[in-house]
Amino acid sequence: MVFKCKMCGGDITPIQNTNTGKCEFCKSIMTLPNLDDEKLVNLYNRANFLRLNNEFDKAKEIYENILKIDNKQIEAHFGLLLCKYGVEYVDDPKTKKKIPTCHRTSDTSILTEADFKMIKKEAYGDALELYLEEAKKIDEIQKNILAISSNEKPYDVFICYKETDETGERTHDSVIAQDIYEKLIEQGLKVFFARITLEDKLGKEYEPYIYSALKSSKVMLVVGTDEKHFQAVWVKNEWSRYLEMMKQDKGKTLIPVYSKLDAYKLPEEFAMLQAQSMDKVGAIQDLSRGVKKIVQEYKTEDVEEIDKETILKVSQALEEARSIGEGRYEVNIVKENLPIWYYILCIGTLVFYGLERFLVSFAYDFNISLRTLENSSLFQHKVLILFELLYILLLLCYVILLFVNRKTHKIAKKIFPFLIFIFCIKPTIYLTKCLIPRDLVVIIVTYGFDFAMILVSHLIVPKWNMNTSSKSIMNKEEKDKQILKNKHLKENYKVRERNKENRCSKKIIFALILITIISYFVIMNRVWKILPYKQSNKKDSSVSQIYILGDKKIYANESTNSNVLASVRIGDYYTILNFEEVKQNDNLSFYGFLKIKTNKGIVGYLYLGEKNDYYAESVGYDYKIVCGENDIVCQNKLTYSNVRDTSVDQLEVVTETLHVREEHNRNSSSLALLKQGNIYTILDIYVEEIKESKYNENWFETNTAMYYDVVVERRNWYKIKTSNEIEGWICGNVNENTYINILSAE
Repeated sequence: MVFKCKMCGGDITPIQNTNTGKCEFCKSIMTLPNLDDEKLVNLYNRANFLRLNNEFDKAKEIYENILKIDNKQIEAHFGLLLCKYGVEYVDDPKTKKKIPTCHRTSDTSILTEADFKMIKKEAYGDALELYLEEAKKIDEIQKNILAISSNEKPYDVFICYKETDETGERTHDSVIAQDIYEKLIEQGLKVFFARITLEDKLGKEYEPYIYSALKSSKVMLVVGTDEKHFQAVWVKNEWSRYLEMMKQDKGKTLIPVYSKLDAYKLPEEFAMLQAQSMDKVGAIQDLSRGVKKIVQEYKTEDVEEIDKETILKVSQALEEARSIGEGRYEVNIVKENLPIWYYILCIGTLVFYGLERFLVSFAYDFNISLRTLENSSLFQHKVLILFELLYILLLLCYVILLFVNRKTHKIAKKIFPFLIFIFCIKPTIYLTKCLIPRDLVVIIVTYGFDFAMILVSHLIVPKWNMNTSSKSIMNKEEKDKQILKNKHLKENYKVRERNKENRCSKKIIFALILITIISYFVIMNRVWKILPYKQSNKKDSSVSQIYILGDKKIYANESTNSNVLASVRIGDYYTILNFEEVKQNDNLSFYGFLKIKTNKGIVGYLYLGEKNDYYAESVGYDYKIVCGENDIVCQNKLTYSNVRDTSVDQLEVVTETLHVREEHNRNSSSLALLKQGNIYTILDIYVEEIKESKYNENWFETNTAMYYDVVVERRNWYKIKTSNEIEGWICGNVNENTYINILSAE
């Protein structure tokens, strides 16, 4: 008789002298039952077949039948555990071995199950080791599932249905289920609906999320339009587990929902349950209203129980002082305190602001103040530092006073406007001098974040709690004072006090928002002028302009150490005010500072680069000069080309650039750099021949010289004169390579 593999269904070959076997297909080693009884082997194989197809409940019935025949069948006990935890063996892509996965989760560990204790008692040898190894793997998987599910928020309703039919098409069940889901969502309920709830968990294990939803849901709706759909493997897997949970939790309710189906064809397990037909008019409305009522009743019962417990504790804690003899009394001390989360919020805020102010204020902000106010007096620097210290001090007082008692809490709320005032005034002080946009962004974002955090903390009005857990031994006089104090605190512990605080908060918030808006109008009035995208002039051919091709800054003076008035961006145009003063290096490229004016009226200096830094990006490559129509000075500095004159011989530059040399040789210094398309009048021509001496192999026979000269390179030099009175030589031809085009006189 052949026993089938419980992992893949293949044939098992027994291993001699052991109670284990090896699968011929997946090569897994596993335990074996007694193979002498053909009836038991057939039952095992049938149960394995059902379990491999995830029909765990049917497989469980067969294992139970085996145990009725022989209760010491260890393999049947283990099979029951596999069914209870919904164990399916899948291929591990790394090791290519079969590993267990769990489709059913339980709060109890497999290691504490009665069936497993029976296995440990009766099994022995290699089989016992395999059982222990598999159980530990399953237990570890269960722990991981429970850890994930514990982080999920509880659900109100679980909708169980069959998504697709045998052809892969969507079922009518899923359409009805989605209609119900949308209606329940409108009712404000949290609903588990696999089609939507699990759509962002593709490729993940669904079991932790399904288990969490089954565990927390107070109502399960089992939707079906075909009796076979109710018995589908995964549908039954969900509602059968929920029925088991209902035995432990009486607050859970299962409602069968059917359509186009006889109610008598519902599963037998639903016989005692109230089913809902969807074929009636208004069925979805009736169903959603009933579900919401069940959920609300359950929540109300929870709240009432909590309230009763709270009232009981408070009443016990507020007992009058009891005498313990000799004029001494045990007195309950009533205190008001805030929730723990509020203490954590306040302390966390204090720590966060302390670090932020230290890093931002004393490092970045102070650096900005030194840079932007370098021309101001030391008094202004001291004022900025004083504002920072005052800000931190008030913040410290604000956080501490928030949770001392109700009086200090109110005082803290009054300190809050001063914090906002400092928040608003300090950026304004900064902006009395021009900053670069990066500094503005840091300041506005930092203080905007501060404002948002403090505003949120001010809007939160936590509920004060009565704490009566502490007691103290007092004399009669102290007891009377404490009782009066307790009475005063109890009288103040009323909702109307908190309502007054809320009304006061609204007035303060309104005033603060008004102050903030006004302050930001002042700030943004300055920011509007400094932001780079507001500085550019429009393109204007009537004046000379500079066109920006790279990042640059506008300085207050002709020094890179002076104040930065603004930044410019690629594509901007700025009007040139002093082009005649701009310097040119030996290559006639511009360097130094160019005085410009922006459309916002800022007059400053753009740094063009160093004199000897021709090949650097800062010279000539990150800007372009656009001369005005009537600006002769600009045109003369930029245009070296003569006009076409047909009465004389001229040349046209056909290469991208060409140097004008002082002498007709390449080692001579460059006077200018000509560009492609320029035209120049020819003043003179010089032909330079570069010769190379070669050895004469026939000198003895021919009675000639031993060496003779050969021309290896011929250069044609042309003397020209540019439009801005520069005279020099250019190399027009090198052998057959031509850099110019000769324009002959007509």
